[in-house]
Amino acid sequence: MAKRPSQPAADQRAIDLGKIDTEIARLERLLASKKDVLAADKRQHALDQNVDLQQRLKGEISDISELLAKQRERRFKTELGEVEPLKPAAPVQHRAWEIDQEVLKAGLPEYPAILRGSEADDGEVFPAALEAMQAFYQAALADHFRRHDCHPDELVRLDLHVGLMADMHAQLAWLSERCGALEACVKELQERPVAQYRGVWANEETYKRGDMTTFGGSTWHCELDSSRGVRPGDGIGWRLMVKKGRDGRDAR
Repeated sequence: MAKRPSQPAADQRAIDLGKIDTEIARLERLLASKKDVLAADKRQHALDQNVDLQQRLKGEISDISELLAKQRERRFKTELGEVEPLKPAAPVQHRAWEIDQEVLKAGLPEYPAILRGSEADDGEVFPAALEAMQAFYQAALADHFRRHDCHPDELVRLDLHVGLMADMHAQLAWLSERCGALEACVKELQERPVAQYRGVWANEETYKRGDMTTFGGSTWHCELDSSRGVRPGDGIGWRLMVKKGRDGRDAR
């Protein structure tokens, strides 16, 4: 019996081209998806746009475009038989995110409900609150990237990093100046004298600027930071506000 002819060997070049075409198609879909997300965000109102997201997407689009160009060049060379067949890449092991779940579950810490520089400020309250807030945002951002299938080993373009750092420093400087101005305004308001009626003047009482008292039938206003034992009308520190009126005809 005659031998049955063996099946011709598969064209290795066709197999390699098929693998390259599959990778090119995958990269094209990924590139189109990133561009769609970027375009959708740019169509929003300027105040609703996510600048950080746009910067990240632009970097990813650039990286994917470079990979796509290399795959197309490899396909061209494979057709000409100038390159070795593609070899399967070894699986890459990435580190896991280190996320403090307790900090994340606790939520955003509250800003201290005390006035900076007051007696309640012992010098440790605000630094501790800032440290807690930094820990929360670090955990929250890491969790955000983890949920979007990003790993901590992923490379970041330097221009993106510079843009993020510039935005952070600008906002920190701006808010620091605003907080300083607000604290100065609060201090000035707190130091203003508050008008308060203290009743009939008494020798043993201490009066401060803004206090009002009655003496000899007239109303007097204290103009010193502290006044004690000085009767209204007898020395400095008191200003007549309302002078005693004349007695009525039927006064006894």
